[in-house]
Amino acid sequence: MQAALFVTTKDSALPASTKPLSRLLTPAIKLTLSASLLFGTAAQAASLKVAFIGDQGVGEHAESVLSLIANEGTNLLLIGGDLGYKENTATTWESHLNTYLGSDFPVLTLVGNHENFEWPLYQRLIQKRIDRVSGLSCSGNTGVKAKCSYGNVEVVQVAPGINEVAGISADDGYADFIRSSFSGNSDRWRICSWHKPHRMMQTGSKNGPSQWDTYDACLDAGAMIALAHEHAYSRTHLLSDFSTQKVVHTGSDMALQPGQSFAFVSGLGGREVRSQSRGGDYFASIYTADQGAKAGALFCDFGDKTASCYFKAINGAVPDQFTLTRSGSSTPVTGTVAESSPPPTISDVPSGNGDGYVFSRSDKTEYRWIARNANGEMGSTWIDQACAASLGGSTASGDWGDLMRHAPAFDTLEYPCNSSTASASSSSSSASTTSSSSDGFVFSRTDKTEYRWIDHNASGQLGSVWIDRSCADSMGGVRQTGDWKDLMNLAPGFDTIASPCY
Repeated sequence: MQAALFVTTKDSALPASTKPLSRLLTPAIKLTLSASLLFGTAAQAASLKVAFIGDQGVGEHAESVLSLIANEGTNLLLIGGDLGYKENTATTWESHLNTYLGSDFPVLTLVGNHENFEWPLYQRLIQKRIDRVSGLSCSGNTGVKAKCSYGNVEVVQVAPGINEVAGISADDGYADFIRSSFSGNSDRWRICSWHKPHRMMQTGSKNGPSQWDTYDACLDAGAMIALAHEHAYSRTHLLSDFSTQKVVHTGSDMALQPGQSFAFVSGLGGREVRSQSRGGDYFASIYTADQGAKAGALFCDFGDKTASCYFKAINGAVPDQFTLTRSGSSTPVTGTVAESSPPPTISDVPSGNGDGYVFSRSDKTEYRWIARNANGEMGSTWIDQACAASLGGSTASGDWGDLMRHAPAFDTLEYPCNSSTASASSSSSSASTTSSSSDGFVFSRTDKTEYRWIDHNASGQLGSVWIDRSCADSMGGVRQTGDWKDLMNLAPGFDTIASPCY
């Protein structure tokens, strides 16, 4: 059971009931009452309460939101970028976290477009906090392209559309990273998070990344999508297709599972509140300046199979409430699967190794390995194009509904390829199909002057690393060509191997 202390006070700088608890305690009491008593911990709590905010700044309202988060008994804070907005604010931002939540409170933060100021310092502060928190673990590029876990949630952070911050690519194979991070089965809640939403996923006038591939990757994993950037709050209904905004149902009880998810924007972390300029019947909740919105946060209390969520403003308003059910519970699944011909059995379908077969999506570029899982059910797992080619190529194809009829047990298989089976012969159709007889080969970009060395990384995945022209020549010259997409299809493990020449 979570322990939460609620304080009602008057303070000229903060609204009633939001003065930080730490300011009311003597040093002796602070030593006696640990952070776990004040805010609860993942280890002690039967559930994990997560707060979602973005677009903070370091002003009065940002502090009020942090105080609200503390007083709501939060266990984990997820910040969706845009932290300080100007130079020389990173240390102030960090000090506010320490004041209201504590220096060891778990916070996961990702990069926004306004981290063009001081991102290297922000990133160091974020990583140091992660390192200080027991039970919080992350891998990858902190706040940019990372997978993190804490308690019963796992979070994948990416940065599509961020082109304002030095060293960060707006398109860096983020969809493939999401798929690989969520491959396999999991007993945790899955959360995708990035800063800039597609224009159809927010209520303001901004235009975010135009691609839907990251949304599709999260949808296939049954992961909820946490966004920011627009200074408002909005939430979609449960959707089965983000690009067409296809609504599964309009109820407030939503079942998350592969093929069903929702997205929300929680951008009221402390900056100004913006007016509404977009909408649609696929939105379940909209809270902007037009609705009298104030700064605040979305809170979700994640239990084993169910979660209760609500948005709360610093003035006490609660404009949105809903519940979630995680795949695997006894709650019946809502929505339908399109009719198709009966799926083939393994014995009916030729395959590369006789144990299963490769399925190719017709509604998007995606490959799945289908076989029987440990329970004897027909299951599937995402594979890259190189793995698909090494297993004999596609022997069945269809859309999402067809896939679920072939293999209802989604993401219940191990990745079938390793260094001994994966092949470099699977570049996309626009890339050369010449393969190397050695363990690696040189890839030349057609969309820019760049050479990459392709080889298997430590995980058995095909990876790449930049090399110069002299290195490319010494390694036998170019064997494959293609653009950025071809490179990522061929070797999704970007910068995961060492240079062969240095």
